Amino acid sequence: MTVRDHLVERMARPQRHRLLQGFPAVPAMSVAVPVASSPLERPPRIVRSFDGAALDVGFDEAAAELKRGKPAPVQISESDPPEQRARLEAHNTQTAVRWLEEEPRLRAIVDGGRRDEASWLNIDRSRDLIIGVIPHTQCVPRREACGFCTFPHDVANQTARARSVDAVARDARTVGAHEALRGRKVHAVYLGGGTANLSSPDELGRLLSELRSAFVLDDAELTLEGTPALFDGWFSSHLKSLSKQAVAHRRISMGVQTFDPRFLTLMGREKFGDAALVKKLARKCRDLEITTSADLLFNLPGQTVEQMEHDVDTAISAGLDQICLYHLVLYEGLGTPWSKDAALVKAMPDNRRASEHWLALRERLLRAGYEQSTLTNFERSDVKAGPKRFRYEAASFAPDRTDAIGFGPLSLTTFVDWPQRRGLKLLRRKSVKPAAWSGQDLAYRYDDVGLRLLFLTRSLATTRVELSRYTALFGTSLHDEFGAALDAARDEGLLSVDSSTVSLTPLGMFYADAVVSTLAQGRTQQGGDGVHTSDLLKERPRSEQYLSMG
Repeated sequence: MTVRDHLVERMARPQRHRLLQGFPAVPAMSVAVPVASSPLERPPRIVRSFDGAALDVGFDEAAAELKRGKPAPVQISESDPPEQRARLEAHNTQTAVRWLEEEPRLRAIVDGGRRDEASWLNIDRSRDLIIGVIPHTQCVPRREACGFCTFPHDVANQTARARSVDAVARDARTVGAHEALRGRKVHAVYLGGGTANLSSPDELGRLLSELRSAFVLDDAELTLEGTPALFDGWFSSHLKSLSKQAVAHRRISMGVQTFDPRFLTLMGREKFGDAALVKKLARKCRDLEITTSADLLFNLPGQTVEQMEHDVDTAISAGLDQICLYHLVLYEGLGTPWSKDAALVKAMPDNRRASEHWLALRERLLRAGYEQSTLTNFERSDVKAGPKRFRYEAASFAPDRTDAIGFGPLSLTTFVDWPQRRGLKLLRRKSVKPAAWSGQDLAYRYDDVGLRLLFLTRSLATTRVELSRYTALFGTSLHDEFGAALDAARDEGLLSVDSSTVSLTPLGMFYADAVVSTLAQGRTQQGGDGVHTSDLLKERPRSEQYLSMG
């Protein structure tokens, strides 16, 4: 298959249109720690650091237990009642049996030696640092995952949510104590994933306190993501709490998706907030000096272009500082509830029509005074040009300048050592009960080739690659390395090239997924564990009924 054939074939497949994760995709990542190699071993207790080092916690625990030796039996007195003596004798017998079983395992671990690994990276404390925090994966639609969500999701449960927040706080405290992180100035913090504002202000405040104990947040941007209804009513204390945070500026990001009542009912989001509420929140946030952002989905099943335009016009009239447009990804086999409904899948537009809708909506936002900052995000011109421009996103797409650390289920962490041409990407699995990063958490080690692809995918998420930056980082010409792929994408009308930049055309923005896939074709050497998004979706409690907002 030629490069051009690959591009055309990839354009015919579903387009993610976001490139949020960058390179590599999850299937190319591998388990972060070794697996047990002996039946005598416990499951390995090895913790991977963001610099690639591995600490054999299991060895330390086994050595400490052996040093303590066999537990002393509980003393039994003849004066104890017979029933109590029987219980104590049974306890001592059980303790002795457990030690007989456990001692060989402990000795096998210690005799096998430590399995520590040296650091893979040198961490540069002068680089920008952003922090993403996912407190939990709970949400509250009346339909599971709103029908379309590809992120792991759980039903609302206060006890489970508190446990998740506790585990995330523990990770922030433990990881933040590393000498390469402690005291570092943070550029931006994003509290999101799931419905972050389902957590109470006190819970989120505790997470921020843990971050402040390790990092410097005074000059950071702080964003809180959630649904409009939870920013209103008795949860409105979120806004008041956010406004009092000692940071450079504050934002909220609202998952609106659509203002259409029929589609909201299909999603089970009837009580998540209508146009009037979003407008009210935008006004209230302006008074509190909080900027506002809203996510909109387009190309919903059977949605007309007029309905899409009405959603965009409604968002504009609400006075939002930022509007984010996301093309719905839906196809048979995706694993979401809607993808199992043949009628909904059949009602999806093909890529030609879907891309035409994108082009029309993009132009509508530009004419309304919004400027495009990334593939999906549009900011009001005055906001984009001022100090309250969305920092977190811009920084996340600049791996040559920014390190990113994530806390919480399905969070991503990426650190890069440019002088050595090395990097490390870590993905926390849904269960955050084990320490980060261990268990089934995933990792990917970047070599020189991998860093080139990382830089390209993150740069293209901003719609363009600066040729001089690429040459300065890698000492080569972008076209000399990727000429065939670039030429194919340009011939299909997806790229434009001049003396200083390679840019996605408006059509190429819709097909960015195909462009990136073509650039990466044949260049990845590492074999991953083949974990897919659909596998991550299964990592959740099963429930036949989702709790409603009411």
